[in-house]
Amino acid sequence: MRFTPVLVLATLLGFAAAAPATDGAAKHDPKAAFTETDENRDGFIDRAEFVARLVEIFFHGDRDKDGLLTFAEMELVVSFPEDFRSADTSGDGKISMPEFLKARAGSFDEADADSDGMLSLEEVVVVFERKAKAP
Repeated sequence: MRFTPVLVLATLLGFAAAAPATDGAAKHDPKAAFTETDENRDGFIDRAEFVARLVEIFFHGDRDKDGLLTFAEMELVVSFPEDFRSADTSGDGKISMPEFLKARAGSFDEADADSDGMLSLEEVVVVFERKAKAP
């Protein structure tokens, strides 16, 4: 797995969201996140690449390797960590892998403006910038 400083498209949106990063500037670069997520370098991110990157981010963020992300761990690896507050269905202050993936499930479809099942760099940047400007 790659652990360079980027985010996933927000995770890729929050998408850009969630990505291994060691500093704030790199963590919030949707173009770098896109490049990191586009495994086959075809200029698009398909759903499989998106999910694979989310899994990578989860495991990278899980610093104590307990299979859960605390909000402190999450703040280090995802953009818009506040998006995950409602994902904590158990209320224990930790997010499991299924909760993490479920919280981002709609991000792909939200970003896929032309509904072609692929995310372009432009689609990712538009959603990231919209999310970054939201209160």
